[in-house]
Amino acid sequence: MTCPDFDWKGFVLDEAPAPERRRMEEHLASCAACREETESLRLTLTAMRRLPAREIPRRISFVSDPVFEPAWWQRFWNSGPRLGFASAAMLSVAILAHGVAGRGGAGGSQTASQVQVAAQVEAQVQVEVDKRLSSTVEQRLQAQLKPAMNDLAARIEEFEKRAGEQREADLRDVKSAFTLLDKRVSNIYLTAARYGGD
Repeated sequence: MTCPDFDWKGFVLDEAPAPERRRMEEHLASCAACREETESLRLTLTAMRRLPAREIPRRISFVSDPVFEPAWWQRFWNSGPRLGFASAAMLSVAILAHGVAGRGGAGGSQTASQVQVAAQVEAQVQVEVDKRLSSTVEQRLQAQLKPAMNDLAARIEEFEKRAGEQREADLRDVKSAFTLLDKRVSNIYLTAARYGGD
């Protein structure tokens, strides 16, 4: 428990007058609780002195200050009636501009003749493209197909040659098998005739 008649904060901060300071030092020598409190105050003071010094803010801003007031375009954008009016005005201007630009009067015949000219040009271009495209495609097709056709013909000829050779070999094997079978049947008849069989 600390002694209430002494100002220990003033003692730690060296703000106490000299006679009172001497009495406090004498009391500290005899009171362990007061010594402990002064030590904790000195420790706190040391910790506070190690913190960096910060500059005091010049002005404290309040919520009512217009610092965070939105820009004029944000206010306009967030205002529903103003934005609706601006949209309606733009739509009206667009309709009027289309109506004025769409009127041809005497220009209507020019538009029809321009459409006819455009159709004729498109038809001529299409005919020319078809003509050139078909000849180009035919040339490219012949250039690419000719080697492939030659290769295919060579492979077919080689296959037919191998198939013919295989057919002849199979016929020889069949003839030799029939010859062997005929000899065996003849031997069986001869053996049967020798031993008296039918």
